[in-house]
Amino acid sequence: MSKEDFYRFPEGFLWGSCICDYQAFGGAECDLPLRWTARHIDYYKQDFKLVLKMNHNAWRTSIEWARIEPKEGQINKDALNFYHEYFSELRETGLKTWVTFHHFTNPRWIHEHKGWLSPHVVKKFVEYVELGIKELGDYIDYAVVINEPQIYALNAYLGALSPDNAFQPFHNDMEEALTCIGNMTQALNESFDAIHANSKKTKVGISNYCGVYEPEDPKNEAHKMSADLANQVLNYQVLDGIKDKMDYCGIDFYFKFFMKEDNIVTNQIVYPEGMRIIPADLYKRYGKPVAIIENGFPTRDHDEKIKFMLEHLKAFNDAIKLDKVKAIAYNWWCTLHSYEWGYDYKPFFTLIDVEGEEKDVGGYIDLVGSLKRKITPAGEFYGKICKSNGFSSKDYEKYHTMKKPFKNWQTYGEEKKP
Repeated sequence: MSKEDFYRFPEGFLWGSCICDYQAFGGAECDLPLRWTARHIDYYKQDFKLVLKMNHNAWRTSIEWARIEPKEGQINKDALNFYHEYFSELRETGLKTWVTFHHFTNPRWIHEHKGWLSPHVVKKFVEYVELGIKELGDYIDYAVVINEPQIYALNAYLGALSPDNAFQPFHNDMEEALTCIGNMTQALNESFDAIHANSKKTKVGISNYCGVYEPEDPKNEAHKMSADLANQVLNYQVLDGIKDKMDYCGIDFYFKFFMKEDNIVTNQIVYPEGMRIIPADLYKRYGKPVAIIENGFPTRDHDEKIKFMLEHLKAFNDAIKLDKVKAIAYNWWCTLHSYEWGYDYKPFFTLIDVEGEEKDVGGYIDLVGSLKRKITPAGEFYGKICKSNGFSSKDYEKYHTMKKPFKNWQTYGEEKKP
């Protein structure tokens, strides 16, 4: 096969997928309802083997602040011992690690201090990060300090989701949302210094939720203003604030959004071209190596999922080869079928299915059953990409030309298991 027939990625490129504590581990007593989900906390050794079977050379997981400091000033030594055992086992796999310190959840006690509106909480978070890196830094290759800070701020302080699906404290105040983003930005800057003071190997950054934002009506000034504001707040605001305190530029990319007046999203569509546009834009703006921390699509139609995967990877490959973007990683969201914010277990982003059914457990939905794991056809296909460090033009054309129009991902809750 000639070079022209193969979309190859740079030597040493990191291929992985992701989970988060609250969504997959189970049992985190944080500021959201207790869930047990896929119980990765019990099955992690088995899950690591499945990740290796998919030929990953890197993997993203997280640690939970609420486990480590369930009460203010009281460090849970049992939790630290668990993480030592967990990451020691993960290190034995040889996988490079992406480790998130904050993925939308907090210890309950921070809300006694007005949560992320409080400078005291910023101080406490940085202390937690410093403790985490001192204890676990030998296991952490890439620190993802905060996951999507602007999305957390919008959903906790601006009511972007309904109260049933939002994050604590369920407020709806623009000034509070901006204060939260500012405080998280400060925490990111201080965490960068704390991590580098205690670890020579760990690279530091975040996962920044990015989208392509366009006016619904390009001739309407109010629509254009909404699109410009969304682009500034979601794509640039936090990164601008940490541009000198990040070792890599971490991107979460899923969709293209259409905006009208008052910052209202009228539609969102699959737009693979964004995986070229955004990395090229951010690399030019910040000059930092680009890592796709999250990209994925929820469907049980595995051909459709592979189509999404290949089209986005082709666009990312174009950014690398044509726009000269220095890119270091790609992570599919997600590894295990688990809880998805606001949609319970309906969206099927996963590469590994977890056998079970949704059941009301004490007023909320959880996953119950055998929890038997099985790599999906999309997971097997992704494993071939990981092993080959790319994919053939033949495979790309096969899936690219399929007549499978992508639907709005929120409708996939209506899908039934085959």
